[in-house]
Amino acid sequence: MYVLFETAAGFALFKVVKGKKLDKLDSLHESFVSGDAANEVVKLKAFAKFKDTKDAMKSVEKLMKGKISKGLKKFLSKNMVQKEIED
Repeated sequence: MYVLFETAAGFALFKVVKGKKLDKLDSLHESFVSGDAANEVVKLKAFAKFKDTKDAMKSVEKLMKGKISKGLKKFLSKNMVQKEIED
């Protein structure tokens, strides 16, 4: 399982550590109280920095409309293979 996180700087793709689950949404924040705690749940797989503010705004606008920007699509295609997505 992967977690995509959008920041002001760009997109971060995390892989959930094998054997860990993110199913308890009410207490999910407890897994991220510190960097060490977060490292027990997820590992950073890749990071894509926005080119500039315009690029960041375009990506956010697309996401708000339920669509994926070209940059995000390219980032996900580069860092994930179809077999991993199906797992």
